[in-house]
Amino acid sequence: MRGHRHHRQLAALALALTAMLTGCGGEGGSPGDGDGSDGNGPKEKKAAQSGTPKGTGAFSRKGVLVRAWCTVPADNPAQVVVEAWDPASWKQVATRTFTLPAQTVLTEDNEVRTPLGELCKDGMPDPSGMADEDEGPNAFAEPRLRQIFDDDYSRIAVVLRDSETEGTRAAVVTPKGRTTMVNRSKKSDFADAPAEQHPVFAPGSGGDEVWYMTKGEGDKKPRIFSSTLSGPKAGVPSAHGQGDTLSLQRPGFTLAGKPASALTAAVLRPSPDGRKAAGFHEMQGMNVVDVPRRPTTQRDDDAPLMPLPGGCMPWGWTDNTTVLCGERETTEDDPARKNNFWTVDTTRLRRGEEAPESATSEPILPRTSRDNTLRALSADGRQMIITSRQGSRVEHFRVATEPGSAPEKIEAAGVDDALRNGFVLEWR
Repeated sequence: MRGHRHHRQLAALALALTAMLTGCGGEGGSPGDGDGSDGNGPKEKKAAQSGTPKGTGAFSRKGVLVRAWCTVPADNPAQVVVEAWDPASWKQVATRTFTLPAQTVLTEDNEVRTPLGELCKDGMPDPSGMADEDEGPNAFAEPRLRQIFDDDYSRIAVVLRDSETEGTRAAVVTPKGRTTMVNRSKKSDFADAPAEQHPVFAPGSGGDEVWYMTKGEGDKKPRIFSSTLSGPKAGVPSAHGQGDTLSLQRPGFTLAGKPASALTAAVLRPSPDGRKAAGFHEMQGMNVVDVPRRPTTQRDDDAPLMPLPGGCMPWGWTDNTTVLCGERETTEDDPARKNNFWTVDTTRLRRGEEAPESATSEPILPRTSRDNTLRALSADGRQMIITSRQGSRVEHFRVATEPGSAPEKIEAAGVDDALRNGFVLEWR
């Protein structure tokens, strides 16, 4: 399924981009500067490739589809643009542009991981001039990409690299360029350079709590911390245990549950109530796990696993117990499920046991040779938006997540602009 292109390309892109460590231009806090606050950021500019009029306004809590994309010009500051679209009229209702500090890490490698790297990989300059246009659109973003933004998209979490010490620090940036370090604790002059990575906002925290990883000398596993951005303990780290080492196969961790916990499995999709999560656990395939009910860290080797059917790539949840699946590239082709979607009833799954056939539903879409990519899943899990391709023809459909549903073609002209590039982060 073309929807998995960001998983297939990750290894190749990482090798091609590891030499490019930062964006260009822009004011912001340096990884060596105290709390890094600076209210005099560069003037915002919207990148030309969006093709939509620039506007401002609050991001509605409900009824909008939110898309983000990144551009990294060779001679201008890197920018991240977030847009809200009305999925009924397909008109843009809000947009916000973040001009990133020059020190921002924009690539993913085994030393420094950041979800921003995945968001920005399509916007990187292509030295060869031979960008592959046949891979299709990006599929529905994994939650960790959504979590680099606060609840109302007024701040973005980034990693800043000091060009002299090569130390990295987690920070948050506003659209006006104000940069604030997440960890503001003081260290001795002779301390090692910081090695912070992968900052994400805790969902529902009002944008005041950021989690991140760090690895110091002698640490066998990276440690996970959180800090608040305001209040009497602002910038003071709270420890949440050790996480799994991040890699190309395990590119990040995701926050789930209330209070938030960090799960370092890959492709992780928490259930709507935050009680369970579906994802890939290293060397153990796709599984469902119970989310801890306390602010802690769950690693691959300490998660009680309930295996999903072998062909299931989890894309989300249609309710608190039902996982929405698409095909996995590592499984044999099943003609009835190729380029299709279906659901799995997780109440039928058992720890350490193969999933019974009765847990898997019939396919959702009619059987065709179309190439289908999941672009968005509604907040209640009842509807999804897919991009369907036949040769060079690209069409968009809305379809219920019930087996045997009939896709309804979206005729509104604005849908092409809304889904043309970047990632859909959520359908509120």
